[in-house]
Amino acid sequence: MEQPIRTYSVLQYMTSISNKLKGTPPVWVHGVITQIAEKQKIVYMSIADFAEGDVKPIATIALSCFAGQFAALRQKTENAPTPFTIKEQLKVCLLIQADVYIPFGKLQAKVLDIDPVYTLGELAITKAAILKKLAIEGLLEKNKSIPLPPMPLCVGLITGEGTAAYKDFTTRLAASPFRFSVVPAYAKMQGNDTESSVIAALESLTANPEIDVICIVRGGGSKTDLNYFDSEALCRAVANCHIPVFTGIGHEIDKSLLDEVASVSCITPTDCAKRLVERATEGWNRLEQCALDVVNCAKEKLAEEKSYLTSLGTQLQRGVITRLHRENALHIQICTSLKKDISFIVKTEFERLDRNEEGLRQGSRKILDLEKSKFDLTETRVKAVDPQTIIARGYTLTLDSNGNFVRNARQLKEGDVLKTKFSDGSVESRVTGVHSN
Repeated sequence: MEQPIRTYSVLQYMTSISNKLKGTPPVWVHGVITQIAEKQKIVYMSIADFAEGDVKPIATIALSCFAGQFAALRQKTENAPTPFTIKEQLKVCLLIQADVYIPFGKLQAKVLDIDPVYTLGELAITKAAILKKLAIEGLLEKNKSIPLPPMPLCVGLITGEGTAAYKDFTTRLAASPFRFSVVPAYAKMQGNDTESSVIAALESLTANPEIDVICIVRGGGSKTDLNYFDSEALCRAVANCHIPVFTGIGHEIDKSLLDEVASVSCITPTDCAKRLVERATEGWNRLEQCALDVVNCAKEKLAEEKSYLTSLGTQLQRGVITRLHRENALHIQICTSLKKDISFIVKTEFERLDRNEEGLRQGSRKILDLEKSKFDLTETRVKAVDPQTIIARGYTLTLDSNGNFVRNARQLKEGDVLKTKFSDGSVESRVTGVHSN
């Protein structure tokens, strides 16, 4: 007879697995933190492995840690030689104890310790890799190559709202002899939102055409917050900004990658404001020197022009006097010549008038005699053709009844009465017939 198969409840099975896992020794496991969720008494985490160039994990393990234990681990990292904060996307090496969460049947190892040296090494490698990549692409010097305005009086300010950094920065500018205009763009200056909020503030300020420089400042505090300014995306945004960027992150010794790509890196917000005041002072001094140079140059030029004008005036005066003498002599010469010419012309005209007067007297008689001769000749010619003269020569004139001369036979018809004049009288006759030749 077959033995019945032994069965277990789910609880018995999971409890058995849990007991087995408790016998497994703790091991160090490294990976990238993909999630951190802090609940009331427990912090839930997960770490994963990724293939190079892929964002999808190839292996993931869920972790849990009591809140008190997690606080101890965080204090350990923050007290490291180079402090850092446990956060997502950070490479860590954790000492974990395998365990299973029976209600969900889920493998959930417990975090016992963290190796800061491993993470610091990874951070250094990552930072060095980013720095090398930025250098190869020429981004370390790109923002530095933008010329600084001689007097940067309109300042775009990226900082936390109502922070000591804002107060220190603006107070230092207000104490200067210059009238700075500060355009704030508030952002998160620590935590996971640092990158996105600072980039958004940077984009907002670069859209303002009045901005001369942009300052990113943050006051003192935990040194772990410096890690947020090693963001590659944030570094690229600053490097590619077309406005010079000043940084005053608040750390006097350590330097973030953001300081490397900025146009000017300052140690504190106050120092950042001080550098702006110094730049404005240099610009003002250059402006004053330029104004002084202009004044001195103008004085020299005026002195040269005055000397030139004096010399020119003397030459002009001499030239005018010489010209006046020459013109006066010419005027006298012209007047003398004019008098002679006028006397000659008047004398000539008088002589011409006398000749004309005599010519009129003699000529009028000649003209009258000539015209009289012409008249007499005309009179003789008229008399020669006078009908009376012609009749006296033996010719007759025939007139019709109306007293008109009859010049040809065609004017007459039978019955017309004609009057014929002779030198000693006239006769009347009547036409009895008309005969043509």
